[in-house]
Amino acid sequence: MPETFLSAAEKLVEEGLVGDAIFLLEEAVENGKETAEIAKMLAKLSLQIDEVRAFQSWCHEALRMNPKDLEIYQMLEDYFRIHGRDFEADEVRAVADSMHLRG
Repeated sequence: MPETFLSAAEKLVEEGLVGDAIFLLEEAVENGKETAEIAKMLAKLSLQIDEVRAFQSWCHEALRMNPKDLEIYQMLEDYFRIHGRDFEADEVRAVADSMHLRG
C-alpha cells in the first residue's frame, strides 16, 4: 500500500504538483501508512519548496525507521555542505561511515 502512495506522489511531481504530492504523502503518514521511503520522499519534496526544517525532520524520521539508508545521510551531508555547515556535514558523514562499516 505505501508503494501506491509513492507512485501517486511521483506522478503528481511529474505534473508539477509538488504541493499535492506532499499533501498526499502527509495524508498517508496521518493514516498510519508511513514508511522510511515515504519520509525520504517527503524530505526531498520539502527541500524543493525550501522548507528546510521539514526536510531535516523528515530525514530524521526516515533514519529512525531505516538507520542504514545511506542515501538519507548523503542528502543531509549535501545540504549542510552546500550551506557552509561543514561541521554538521562532517558529523553526518562520520555517522554514515560508521553505519556502513557495521554493514
